[in-house]
Amino acid sequence: EFSTVMAAESPRRPSRCTGGVIVRPQAVTEQSYMESVVTFLQDVVPQAYSSTAPTEEKEKIVWIRFENSDLNDTLRNVELHEMHSTGNEPPLLLMIGYSDGIQIWSIPISGEAQELYSIRHGPVRAARVLPSPHINREKSDNFAEKRPLLAVCKSIGSAGTSPPYCCVDLHSLRTGEVVK
Repeated sequence: EFSTVMAAESPRRPSRCTGGVIVRPQAVTEQSYMESVVTFLQDVVPQAYSSTAPTEEKEKIVWIRFENSDLNDTLRNVELHEMHSTGNEPPLLLMIGYSDGIQIWSIPISGEAQELYSIRHGPVRAARVLPSPHINREKSDNFAEKRPLLAVCKSIGSAGTSPPYCCVDLHSLRTGEVVK
């Protein structure tokens, strides 16, 4: 299974809903694309948490995914593009699923990765950044002020009474709150 091949360790840190950690790029070596991803996960991600004690518990990365969404659509998300871009290339979005949560990183062409979002509230089976709907004049978007939205399938739903991995929560990447 892909998750066992890509298993890597990352430092554990407290739950939070907004990102902000920036990881500086490192020298490029001759590696395959997958080796580069594994190197990023093993070397660069822990660099963001260098202030943590070396005796802290480590956790396994369960899955990773490169996401293509409104977040890296330069026409829909001008703010992110202006903040991270050095040209016309949109940033890569990297989603990392842990045994107790998920992180989303923006990786622009400069290689300076920035954590956009992090939640730690239990295992996450899958997560996707939802596309914004195309709204016409007769319809309104009830979630316009909350977008972009992240759909998260985790082990326990918001109500806490459902069987594992049967509920999807919608998180606002703008405000950090669960919106549905």
